[in-house]
Amino acid sequence: MGRKMDKKNKAKQTIYSNEKSGHWILMAVGFFFCLPFIFLASTIFQEVSVGEYGILFTLLFPLVGSALIFSSWKMRKSFLYFGPTPLTPSPLMGQVGGQIGGRIAINKPWQERNLDITLSCLHTYSTGSGDNSRSHTDIVWQAHDKPLDRANSSGSVLEFVFDVPANKPTEDTHNGRGSITWQVTVKGIIADQEFNRSWKIPTQVGSEHSSIIIPNTHKEAAHSAKLKQAESSIEQQIHTQETALGLDIVSDQGRNKSMSIMMTLFGAVFTAVGCFLFFQAVQGEAMLWLMAPIFFAVGALILCYGIFLLGRKLECKIIDDQVHTRRSFFGKVIYTRQGKLTSPDQLILKSTMTSTHNGIKTEYMGVYAKININGQNGSLKKEIKLVEGIEGRPAGEAMMRKLTDALIVNNNNLKGELEAL
Repeated sequence: MGRKMDKKNKAKQTIYSNEKSGHWILMAVGFFFCLPFIFLASTIFQEVSVGEYGILFTLLFPLVGSALIFSSWKMRKSFLYFGPTPLTPSPLMGQVGGQIGGRIAINKPWQERNLDITLSCLHTYSTGSGDNSRSHTDIVWQAHDKPLDRANSSGSVLEFVFDVPANKPTEDTHNGRGSITWQVTVKGIIADQEFNRSWKIPTQVGSEHSSIIIPNTHKEAAHSAKLKQAESSIEQQIHTQETALGLDIVSDQGRNKSMSIMMTLFGAVFTAVGCFLFFQAVQGEAMLWLMAPIFFAVGALILCYGIFLLGRKLECKIIDDQVHTRRSFFGKVIYTRQGKLTSPDQLILKSTMTSTHNGIKTEYMGVYAKININGQNGSLKKEIKLVEGIEGRPAGEAMMRKLTDALIVNNNNLKGELEAL
């Protein structure tokens, strides 16, 4: 009885976005950074007047605080611009094993715009204890779509429906550490302003469907838009050129910069901390001999991989039924590969890395081919990488379609076989 009452309380007719009060947190933290400077300003000036310039380091605190307060003001301004954006769920409790849907009201007249909506199942948990406690958020499951965007009196309304697999966790069915949250996020541009809102959706195990009906015409248009977006994305990411001999593909150096730079900086910090701990250990801190190698080793590995991502380049040529690849690092050739590629069945799309930003998971994909390579011990079947660092699974699938088409065009015998399938 108690559990049913809890679920009833969770099921709200209206859900307001997480950004409703988020600016207050930033503002409070900003003032926390700025307040000490107000009380210590006279002391700082006195210290500087006698040549103690090291105290100027404390000016970083009000600078950080001011930046946080400014971000808070921008967040509040954006919130007021679009209004409270209430979400009316349908069904009232999201159904894991059924559907999760709803309507989102926006206080802006409808106009042509491109919005993306994401439904995420998030697992939030903590590791460590005390000062070493860290909070983590893993994406258990995620789906993307285009909301149905309509005019509604003086404003507009977004409608969405997601089919949810039955084997995903809810807050009630989760037995491990931490908690489970289901979240809807909408991103895009409205009236030349960035729109980014998220809502937490109460869920339960069930098979109930939404009362919202998404027209088939919208589903088809959304599917077509996704395909076009993926085709455009892969054209911008990977240089592909059809030649008289076949197809040239270049995964150029310097792509995925945000991921590469982040890993390089993160690795550099860990490596520096490891070196500092080694130095302290040599000075007599015996316990640090346990921590120093761990920090240094982890940091060095991440740093090396980040540098590799910055300098890597992969070239692929498909000529008739032969594929040739060449790997280089900052312009220096490391190795070449060659093999026979005749069937799309040899192609494999793999997720090689993932990153999460604002609750949205991005997969970095690679396309591999299973080919026979002649070696000293005879012919060996091996997977070689043809394309790498593709940002987003849809773009990776678009690359797979492009490679498949190239195989069909360049192999007349194969073309007849594939069209007969």
